[in-house]
Amino acid sequence: MEPNTAKTETLSSVEAPFFGNTKDGKAVYDREDGSHFHTEGGMSPELLASALSIIDTKDRPFVLEQVDFDRPVGEQTCVPVGPDDEIEMVFRKGRSGPTPMVKNREPIPCNSTVVILCKENPDSDFYRLVTSYVGELATREPWDPNISSEEEKKTCEEFWNTHALLYDEDLIDMERTRGHLEMAENNKKTEEIREKTIYAGIFVDPEDLYGKVSPRLEKSIKDPHITTKFKPGVEDLNLGQLGTGAKITAIGYGNDGRNEGLLVKIEADEPEIQKACDALERPHITLSVSEEGRPKDTVNLEFSPLETPIELTGRYGLFIQGKPEFSFDDNNENE
Repeated sequence: MEPNTAKTETLSSVEAPFFGNTKDGKAVYDREDGSHFHTEGGMSPELLASALSIIDTKDRPFVLEQVDFDRPVGEQTCVPVGPDDEIEMVFRKGRSGPTPMVKNREPIPCNSTVVILCKENPDSDFYRLVTSYVGELATREPWDPNISSEEEKKTCEEFWNTHALLYDEDLIDMERTRGHLEMAENNKKTEEIREKTIYAGIFVDPEDLYGKVSPRLEKSIKDPHITTKFKPGVEDLNLGQLGTGAKITAIGYGNDGRNEGLLVKIEADEPEIQKACDALERPHITLSVSEEGRPKDTVNLEFSPLETPIELTGRYGLFIQGKPEFSFDDNNENE
């Protein structure tokens, strides 16, 4: 049922539907930026008018009231939920953040409505309807920019972690919701990759490397590389650049009997990888270690300049489960 358009008022050059008067005689009109008058659950212009007639605004700039009736007036569509409920995060039309909706629940009979009003400016003698619905008071959603404190945000998060709206396709912006679900799935996959990743780095072909520099200590490195980030965060994975190339120039050599390595310069094909490389104080490749040596100590070697720099090529990748990964396509091929 549509708001009452029999009476309108020109406010800020916009004709706004009139809903009714409050107990203290304040006129209430719809908002200009898209109505949030909710008909789901049984709300109607007549019920809203009845609720308004009970509310004393006391000339407050912002009015949030739960109006209780002595009879059922509709059905509550915001319901408590638990771990067994089928919940989906969706974007409602006209909302800037996601809302939990539950698919396997029925509405609950309800004796109350919630009405939120605000003045257009401090001197206004009328109110705008912010929103109205059959139900009980709920908190703002956690993404609401009007949340004023961390304490309020925590309260909102606790409420929406245990409540959801009944699933209603008519309320959902399907295009935005699909995009949100795809992003959430991508974020989940990215987090799974991050949890498995030991380090990110630029890997060198061992045959090429050891064909130009013969390791001199007991244990040569199976997957020689330059580490760009140990235990990377999501922002350090650079998944879009996996497999991209880099030109590596070895300019120094060090060997203290425990660790052997090369000091290098890097020219990456991708700016984000170059940025990660530029942040390294002493970019290096570990060639080999002794029985007592540890690859992580190669950075501390005294490197002597090489008379003839050594040119190498590398690829950006992630070290996961004992091997470098250069792509995460459907087949998760390790090229």
